[in-house]
Amino acid sequence: MSERKIVTDSQDEFDQLQKKLVPLWKSIERLNQDPQTIVVVPSMSIDAIGSGAVMQAYEERFLFLLLLLRQPRARLIYVTSQTILPSIIDYYLDLLPGVIPSHARQRLFLLSPLDGSVRPLSDKLLARPRLIQRIRSLIMDPDRAHLVPFNTTNREKELALRLGIPMYGADPKFFPLGTKSGCRKIFVEENVPHPLGYENLGSKEDLIEAIAQMRAKKPSIKQVLVKLNEGVSGEGNAVIDLTGLPTSFAKATADRPVAGIGDAGHRNASAGPGSSIPATTDSGRARARTGL
Repeated sequence: MSERKIVTDSQDEFDQLQKKLVPLWKSIERLNQDPQTIVVVPSMSIDAIGSGAVMQAYEERFLFLLLLLRQPRARLIYVTSQTILPSIIDYYLDLLPGVIPSHARQRLFLLSPLDGSVRPLSDKLLARPRLIQRIRSLIMDPDRAHLVPFNTTNREKELALRLGIPMYGADPKFFPLGTKSGCRKIFVEENVPHPLGYENLGSKEDLIEAIAQMRAKKPSIKQVLVKLNEGVSGEGNAVIDLTGLPTSFAKATADRPVAGIGDAGHRNASAGPGSSIPATTDSGRARARTGL
């Protein structure tokens, strides 16, 4: 069987699974007593995470979903790379309104591959068929279950297929539309107001040219915010100070580098969490989107 045929069959199977979400979600949103199983796999595919401890912290951000156990017939399977401290679980269960924590605990199943590496959690599960089978055994009715990932890539799509349940998230085939450049493209096509900027930049030269074009359109710009196309949590942002540049900036960039960019922004740029500028159209700021 050709690879294309396998991919097509896999896509068809995934599409059929996703159709189950429609009636299932109508039931879930009513917070009624219908039986359901929620499989939480907060896997992240982000290169910026450099330690297993940080990865674990991100994976525990979805623990608020334990509040779904206030529904008396809901079962929740929560998977993390490493074991969660019992005191943390107790804290969340104590928040359940009108539910005895010990009763909710009987419907909560905590699983872990005990793998502290920085690999995405979904990769760790796909490499452990027995653990996937263990998760499947805890799903009482696949027609009343769904997978909740942190982000959706082909890893999570494959995991949904192996578990035989739909995924609460967009099909990864739409991933380009979820990037910063993709969002701007949609805004343009649908006439949605958005800040001045450029997208799909792939080099320092592209960035310099984009800034020149923005200055030509709006000479009052004093700063630009450069964002990595797939950055999250403020990572991959850089603010470039344009103060002091000549009015003829667009022409000047053809002959010489721009201060603060040619030296990787060491002098006039700040990067990292907390450095982002709100998405506004105020007179002194603009945005450039990059795929660097």
